[in-house]
Amino acid sequence: MENKIITKNHISHRLLRVNLLMLLAISIIMTIIATFMYPPLLTMPHFYSYILKLGLMLFLHTGIVILGTRHYFDLSALKTATFFGIIVSLVEIVHILIEDFGHMDGHTESVSTGIFMVGEFLLFGVAGFFITLRKGGIIPGMLAGSWSSVVCMLIVMTFGLSQLFWSFGAMEKHNIGNPDFIRTGWTDLHAFTIADIFEACFKILFVGPIVGLIFGLLGAGMARFVSFIVKKVQA
Repeated sequence: MENKIITKNHISHRLLRVNLLMLLAISIIMTIIATFMYPPLLTMPHFYSYILKLGLMLFLHTGIVILGTRHYFDLSALKTATFFGIIVSLVEIVHILIEDFGHMDGHTESVSTGIFMVGEFLLFGVAGFFITLRKGGIIPGMLAGSWSSVVCMLIVMTFGLSQLFWSFGAMEKHNIGNPDFIRTGWTDLHAFTIADIFEACFKILFVGPIVGLIFGLLGAGMARFVSFIVKKVQA
């Protein structure tokens, strides 16, 4: 009976790993296609830095996924953190669509971005809160927040790269007057739009797990505080 449970857990860990690695593989393929689908992009100054930075993050997250889905990590905690990661990714995808197709002015867009970001960060904290309540330790809560962020960012990255193939016009229009475009010194907005997506993917893969770790810690700390208060009341 015990062997059957272990086998089942291995399959579940493996299934989660395979799905996340598929997202990474799809993103790598889209990055390669996007790099060569517009030849002038390759002539832009310092373009290869965008590829190298994103490539490094893709490599690191491949390692994170393989390590994080090893059988010695609690499966129920992984599932809970993954669930929150999927929820946050859906929220962020809605945010991206609103930005691209909502035609908001600069102030409204900034306020909208702030609201979405706060909500998403808090959900990472909620993941840490629930895991800590169940496991009793701060470390599992921190890791849950970070893992939920990893899952979220992989999904969002895949969605963002896919936009290069079905909503490029909207993204290019959104980049008109973008200060980042001016700072590059480039004159080709089409090329910048591709590079800008690569840069955005690099940033979320780099910052996401750190933000998840911080808010997972906050959520875990809140859970420990709640547990302490409940014990005091019951004493």
